[in-house]
Amino acid sequence: MRVKTLISLALAVLLTGCAAQERTVGQQALTLRTNLMEAGGCTFTAAITADYGGHVYPFTLACQVKTAGDTTLTVMEPETIAGISATVSQDGATVEFDGASLDFGTLADGHAAPLTFPWQLAESWVSAYISASGADGELEKVTYLVGYGDEALTVETWLSPEGLPVRGELLYDGVRCLTAEITEFQLNQ
Repeated sequence: MRVKTLISLALAVLLTGCAAQERTVGQQALTLRTNLMEAGGCTFTAAITADYGGHVYPFTLACQVKTAGDTTLTVMEPETIAGISATVSQDGATVEFDGASLDFGTLADGHAAPLTFPWQLAESWVSAYISASGADGELEKVTYLVGYGDEALTVETWLSPEGLPVRGELLYDGVRCLTAEITEFQLNQ
């Protein structure tokens, strides 16, 4: 009888520890969402790689996100287009530089473009459905689903142990088309 009681207590302790650990999975994503909503947005630098199939293009963008407004992006690299700014919102994107417009082309059957990716990341962090979350080494990998059916995008974000985004990817139909290394992330003051 005593052995059964000890085994039962040991199992209860082990299962309680597992349940506590399971409850914290995904918590960083929810905390990030809450913090972004309370701060009204964030700023960060995104080193983006756009994969157009046969060609891969790198961009570095300074990003200013307002959770209840537009996202402003400024190209830092490549140097040949540095200084070009874009404003992205639910209604679309405008790209301007001294009155000139640029077209970087679209990816994911027209659902994404390099200059809209930081906006899509931030929108995911704030409002997209969190479909999965789990440890990836020291980082937490969070998978967001954006849209429905055949037009659904998958946005993956890796969060540091402090809960800050450090990497993001956009996948369409199972193919990764955009990646971003995120640095200098700060919540709005």
